[in-house]
Amino acid sequence: MDERRLVFSVVCGDNSGPAYHDIFIPCKYYEKYKLFESHLQFNLDPTPLQASDIIMLQRQYAAEALMLVRQMRAKGKTVLALVDDNMWEIPKSNPAYSTYQGITIQRMEQILSEASGGLTSTETIRQHMLRFNQKSFVQRNLVEPEITNFLTPGRDNPDEIRIGWTGTPHHFDDVLVIKPVFRAITQKYPQVKWVFMGWEPPWRREVIPDNRFEFYAFVPVDAFYSCMANLDFDIGIAPLADNGFNRGKTARKPQEYSILRIPMVLSDVGPYSAYKHNLEAMVPRNNSLGSWIDFLSELIESKEKRDSLAEGAYAHVMANHDINKFIKERADTIINIWKEEHNG
Repeated sequence: MDERRLVFSVVCGDNSGPAYHDIFIPCKYYEKYKLFESHLQFNLDPTPLQASDIIMLQRQYAAEALMLVRQMRAKGKTVLALVDDNMWEIPKSNPAYSTYQGITIQRMEQILSEASGGLTSTETIRQHMLRFNQKSFVQRNLVEPEITNFLTPGRDNPDEIRIGWTGTPHHFDDVLVIKPVFRAITQKYPQVKWVFMGWEPPWRREVIPDNRFEFYAFVPVDAFYSCMANLDFDIGIAPLADNGFNRGKTARKPQEYSILRIPMVLSDVGPYSAYKHNLEAMVPRNNSLGSWIDFLSELIESKEKRDSLAEGAYAHVMANHDINKFIKERADTIINIWKEEHNG
């Protein structure tokens, strides 16, 4: 590789959460550690890309995107396709299902097949990608320890136990998995308040009365961490339905809880398997509702247990996902694809 920094440009399809985690924040750290000269754009204009060595496309499936891949590769650019969701196994009930059908998914597959390589966040998704591009690689999720700077001490009601969840309507099946648990815990523990950010289930009032519930709409992605940190969760929950789509997810939600030292109850589903039960999280086997209730009860009743799990989860996420430790690993994956193309 020549001595200058490679120019890495990303053509972003949106400014969603995945874009924030997998593009915006890493690009900031590529610059911080002088790994790439990084640029972002939100259109398919080829002109700004002429000076790039490496171009990555995120959520691009228009015909013009495929033309851009061909044009840039013809000019000797390394072009990567980022796949940030398991678009091959979306349940029909999920609102995203209608997007990734017919020509849309076919064009994404064609873009992937004609790219220099593909990047994703889980082995489940990579296995799908390998059907179209053998140079497909997993990059680990990264978290910023700086999120803890947004924490504020103290609260108006120190006896309250705040149990929290963040998500979107695309996760409605997941929250539904533990619908009876909300009623059971609310009735059992008068000090519990449920705190949701991003989406309120339409059936919420069936199981949680208004005076035991707080809801916050989603904010722009660059404000998410500061807002989430100030929700002041005592316990974080991450229910997941066990299906192919969810097995392609990452453990982003537990990682966010972990960096904030929030003790967790997690579904026993593949993406969360890295967290050791009773040491770093409580994990109800097979999503047993009885276990969900028992584990939440244990955490509500024992601050010592909450503190122990919080420290275990924090140690885990710092050892395995600290962006300062692993940003070079992420850059090296990209650089190695470029090297193989240009240096044989």
